[in-house]
Amino acid sequence: MKRPTKFALAAVASLGLAAVAVPVIAQQGQMQHGGMMDGGMGNMGHHGGMMGGAQSYAMATFDTNSDGTLSPEEMTAGIQAELTTYDTDANGTLSLEEFAVMHAAHTRPMTVRAFQMHDADGDAQVTEAEMAAMVAMMQDHMSERQGDMQGMGHGMMGNN
Repeated sequence: MKRPTKFALAAVASLGLAAVAVPVIAQQGQMQHGGMMDGGMGNMGHHGGMMGGAQSYAMATFDTNSDGTLSPEEMTAGIQAELTTYDTDANGTLSLEEFAVMHAAHTRPMTVRAFQMHDADGDAQVTEAEMAAMVAMMQDHMSERQGDMQGMGHGMMGNN
């Protein structure tokens, strides 16, 4: 394979994995921080940043020989498997609808966990009171973070 073709394939693979991996990264952040990501996306560094999360997803999915590394062949095979699985009209591309199905499949575990976080009593129903409790917890968390950041963001213009 020519170098420009390999580069193009690598770029497409990276972008595709990043698009699929964002929900997985968020899920990992939620799990590490008891269901809430600390300060939004700021703590994704625990997982090597955005690409670290994409690599984790790709590793779990595409590392067929479990050696802890992804060969170009494993990446190509993994991407082709994703296309084969979700390209229902077999035209070699994913339409918006096909991509939405793939995205939903990849984000389902995170959605279930989010639902479970809201369902405090575990009865498989989220009530208004449970949602209000979650909102209150998030507001408390944001207030704590804002208190930690007092004085930041004023820069030199605030010193006039």
